[in-house]
Amino acid sequence: MQRVHIVFYILTLLTLLIMQLTSVFGAEKKSDWPQWRGKNYDAIALESDVFKEGHGLKIAWKKPLGSGYSSISIAGDHAVTMFSDSTYDYVVSLDANSGAEEWRVRIDSTYIGHHGSHNGPISTPIINDGKVYALGPKGHLLVIDLATGKKVWAKNLKSDHEAVEPFYGFSTSPLIHGNVFIVETGGLNSTISGFDKNTGKLLWATGTDTVQYQSPMIINVGNEAQVVCVGDKYLYGLNPESGKMLWEHYHNGRWRSINPVFIDSNKMFVNHSQRESVLLSINKNSDEYSVEELWKSRESVRTYNTSVYHEGYIYGYSARFINCIDVKTGELKWKSRPPGDGFLILVDGHLVVVNKRQGSIHIAKASPEGYEELTSLDVLDGLTWNPPSFAGGKIYARSLTHIAAIDIVPTVQSLTKKEEAPEKQMWIPESKFGKWVATVEAAENKKELIDEFVGKHKSSPYIEGKKYAHIFHNDKVSDLALAGDVIAANAEQVLNRIEGTNFYYASFELKSDARLNYRFTKNFDNRIPDPNNPIQVPSVFGQMSQIAMPDWKRPTHFDAPTHEMRGMLDSLNFESKVLSNARTIKVYLPAGYANSEKRYPVIYVNHGNQAIQFSNIPNTLDNLIGKTIEPVIAVFVDAPTAFQEYARQQRDQFAEMIATEVVPMIDGKYRTIAKAEARAFTGGDEGGYAAIYTTFKQPGTFSMVGGQSTHLLTGNGGEEIFALLESSKKLPVSFYLDWGTYDYRSPGGGFSWIDDNKKLIKLLGDKGYSLAGGEVSDGWGFASWRNRTDKILETFFPLKKTQK
Repeated sequence: MQRVHIVFYILTLLTLLIMQLTSVFGAEKKSDWPQWRGKNYDAIALESDVFKEGHGLKIAWKKPLGSGYSSISIAGDHAVTMFSDSTYDYVVSLDANSGAEEWRVRIDSTYIGHHGSHNGPISTPIINDGKVYALGPKGHLLVIDLATGKKVWAKNLKSDHEAVEPFYGFSTSPLIHGNVFIVETGGLNSTISGFDKNTGKLLWATGTDTVQYQSPMIINVGNEAQVVCVGDKYLYGLNPESGKMLWEHYHNGRWRSINPVFIDSNKMFVNHSQRESVLLSINKNSDEYSVEELWKSRESVRTYNTSVYHEGYIYGYSARFINCIDVKTGELKWKSRPPGDGFLILVDGHLVVVNKRQGSIHIAKASPEGYEELTSLDVLDGLTWNPPSFAGGKIYARSLTHIAAIDIVPTVQSLTKKEEAPEKQMWIPESKFGKWVATVEAAENKKELIDEFVGKHKSSPYIEGKKYAHIFHNDKVSDLALAGDVIAANAEQVLNRIEGTNFYYASFELKSDARLNYRFTKNFDNRIPDPNNPIQVPSVFGQMSQIAMPDWKRPTHFDAPTHEMRGMLDSLNFESKVLSNARTIKVYLPAGYANSEKRYPVIYVNHGNQAIQFSNIPNTLDNLIGKTIEPVIAVFVDAPTAFQEYARQQRDQFAEMIATEVVPMIDGKYRTIAKAEARAFTGGDEGGYAAIYTTFKQPGTFSMVGGQSTHLLTGNGGEEIFALLESSKKLPVSFYLDWGTYDYRSPGGGFSWIDDNKKLIKLLGDKGYSLAGGEVSDGWGFASWRNRTDKILETFFPLKKTQK
């Protein structure tokens, strides 16, 4: 009897122990997704028969979550990710079944987004043996007990191991092999480092390459496990336990977010630049490894998505388009615009895609025959910048504002999007053209009606009255999309097509005096002006086509002068001590400068070479001087690194350079009126930002400042310039500021140059500044800005009336 009690007691203890271990380790199982790219680092779920009962999608739970780029790691009933509440960055664990918060651990103060990025962590935590390993954007490495949320150990890669913080913060996602915690550190002699996962003790460090936004992975070649490390210039194969270098390959990459895809037993697909990708073969002969390039392809470039491999084919993205590549040849099998730019994983032979901008989830069978969507569901709000995860029959996804779990359910129409034709965009049914389209769509002699229309309207766009503009294209293409002022920035919209024909069209209601730019993207990659539009205009993106409504009057001030009294351009090679770089500065000297002793006012112009090439400002000066403006010297200033110098981390140095180096040089070399009262500074977009910022950061340098479509984007210098203007005392400065009704904007992306410039005008008006300009019926870019160069010059340097 006593023996029975003893046995019962032992069994009870074992049961309790098992229950405790289950709790501690989160019931880790084969179907978990415990790290970046899943259990095998290949973005492939291990579950089968997921879609056996259908492809329906239903939101299991959804809740708000702060900003962050971290993906979601799942082990048992725990879903772990990282986020920011705009004050601090956190690691958070949620109940995978309900979304209820289990714990959160503070990492550090929030990593502030900059240069287009958003607040919060980027790296994805890893769950291993009941612990969470997380890397914060400032280098904080935390190990947390999964069950309790208590810290086990912590260190900082920057202070403890001299790791070099990448431009957007630490974003690499670590891995664990056995007892070795492995992370790309990018420090001196430590491209990658291995630590004891239980204590944090450094075990090994190797490599001299820098790292940015790459993550390591474990592969097996020749029955030998090895960690593949991607640096900015090299690929490395290392022994994960000792860090011994097994092989290296110079990839000459210019893409800082490389994540290779391991294929079969020894091949690796690497999208390592904006121009091409490569398939490598890793071969072992005796004790030596060699790396061979099998093929190169331009069909998987310019993407942050990591591809997946399935049954002989690579599925991924090239720019905004999902595609399929044959592994044997590198040839493109298909390319598709739907489901839009995003991130994908593979689940049970199906592609699971999250759309970046719309936050929708899409399911399609992974097939070399083409992209055929089975179902989709709108799930997330806000920008989504990470791939989904899959575990326990659920898809897990997050955006910058929310996190959600989605169930796979039997296909029921009410649970998915309606399988009906999408609502037609860019057409106006009540217009004359819209009614004609409806007539053609219902007719049997479509081609005859279209030929009649094209014969009558030989050029595009067709302007209907003073209200509508209709762009049309009648030619066989596989895909035709529209970009430019007519739609949101950084976006493309597929043109409508009359079914059964090659007639494509897009209609817009515009102001009667509107002028806009647009272009086509033909067959996915070929960016061209509208071949049926004879009017082309210059752009930083190449030549574009123009829409001009009936009441728009084309200015002539930037045309070549017809008279002989023309100024000259002087060219200076200038080296800045403040910025430690060199640039060319071009100086316009008005007609008669060489034969006089007169001193002249000066206007400084940012994006100097483009202002000359695209806006033809020297022509404008030649045409206006002596007619509507006083003679003036113009200084065209370029910036070798305009992205940094104008509005971001080097804006203070740029302002200092202009005030302490460039202006004194120009005043010393040319006959200028060396006073702030006679100096103006102007520019478009970020050039406008730099002009305003310099004027207030270096007061007493300029008294006139101009900005066209001024860049004021939050997270990219916007907060800083508004803070500077609000805190500065009123200066003796006058402004010319304009922007377009169709200016740079992205409702889905959350920015609008229109709204930002209205905010700027209000702030300056409230402070009592003299303001000229305002909103115009135009778009963004030099083809817009040049139309009002005369207004800027006439505002700042009006021709003085002759005294009688």
